[in-house]
Amino acid sequence: MNNFFPTLPLKIPFSPGISHWWDPMWWIFQILVMSFLLLSLRKVALDIDRDRGEGSKSQRKPR
Repeated sequence: MNNFFPTLPLKIPFSPGISHWWDPMWWIFQILVMSFLLLSLRKVALDIDRDRGEGSKSQRKPR
């Protein structure tokens, strides 16, 4: 299972235990960042959809 999980490409001297805590922390950090990005993009997309919906309603002529 060598090199299966991504690790920091920087070698830290005299730290033999780095692989025990770094890999889970890196995955948690990536999950948090990607979740934040996805939620931000979702909010932007919903705002754009809402604006387009209101714009099309105001352009309609009443009968």
